[in-house]
Amino acid sequence: MTSTDLPAGSAGDHPSPGRRPVTGRPGTERPGTGRPTGLPAALARALTGDPPGGPLPPGPRANPWRAAGAEPVAVPARERDLLHGLWRAHGRHRLPDGTPTSVARRPVPSAGGAYPVRTHLVAGADAGGLAPGRYAYDMEQDVLLRRDGAADRAAGWPGAADRPAAGTRLVLTVQPGRSFGRYRHRAWPLWIADTAYALAAVEFLYAPEPLTVRFGPGAALRALLGVPHAAEPRRWLDRGLAPEIPLAAVDLPRSRPIAPARRDALAVRRSPAVAEFAASAESAPSGDAAAERLARASGQAWVRGARRLHAWSVPTGAATAELAEALWQAHRAAAVVCYSGAAGGEWRSRPVSGFTAEDGAWIVHALAVLPGDGRPGREDRP
Repeated sequence: MTSTDLPAGSAGDHPSPGRRPVTGRPGTERPGTGRPTGLPAALARALTGDPPGGPLPPGPRANPWRAAGAEPVAVPARERDLLHGLWRAHGRHRLPDGTPTSVARRPVPSAGGAYPVRTHLVAGADAGGLAPGRYAYDMEQDVLLRRDGAADRAAGWPGAADRPAAGTRLVLTVQPGRSFGRYRHRAWPLWIADTAYALAAVEFLYAPEPLTVRFGPGAALRALLGVPHAAEPRRWLDRGLAPEIPLAAVDLPRSRPIAPARRDALAVRRSPAVAEFAASAESAPSGDAAAERLARASGQAWVRGARRLHAWSVPTGAATAELAEALWQAHRAAAVVCYSGAAGGEWRSRPVSGFTAEDGAWIVHALAVLPGDGRPGREDRP
């Protein structure tokens, strides 16, 4: 994977007035037609310009685990600190004219506001305040639900009879219909993208504590969570649930101090509005080669207004495993830039996804950045 910090300036070596260059090494791309060569056809369509078509029903905002017998439990303080740090922010999203919507703002960004990521806890015998078992967090209602192990076993769910190992693990899944309903064949990279941003937020909250992370999808994470394959939807639907795909698991430290300053920075973190980038573009000289390239490849003209651009790319001839690793690395690295900027107050970032492959390379992800006001944890309001 190639990581390139692109100066949002002119096509030459000198940035446009008022824009600060970010140095970085140029990309190295294998020659090719722009079409991916190392992916199965169904996955390769995500890298093309094929339009996704009209929207489909995305499924529930929160998976109704109570329908499968889960019961609400009192949430211990340290688990609440983590769950709120990830998913509880201030206020509601607003329309371009400033009108509040019914959609709650979240500390962790999501492509298109789909929010497919679901949060689970698997507690062992010495988990502290949580009794051993498997728990699902409903971030819409802010409630932790303990799953009914007997009902899981009766349904024949794999791993449901296994006793969780000692300690507590956080498992991040995606409810794929949330993104698929809007993006269709382009959705699968976004499942990894949104999970990577959530994972990076966990690491950001616990820093500098090192965390052990395991990645999916695969049988190991399904067994840890005690769920069937998402490709067997009937086993989920028969219990009133939407399928989920476990994508990452984190071993939580026994001592779990979350830095209040980091929690607060995430809580008020905001991606700059598209209108801010449009206003920035109007005040800046045209002819920015880096911004033009990203705007063209993503189909998002507002990118031209960025004062800084960070981009990560991978050759289209990469093997599937290499491309998957690039997706994880790119989005985790982007999240570090995003969250660090929120903590420092100097820069504000808006993630950019949905790139098509061209010239033998696929831009996996990018960040479009505008200046902050220098105050840590700035909250932007319309």
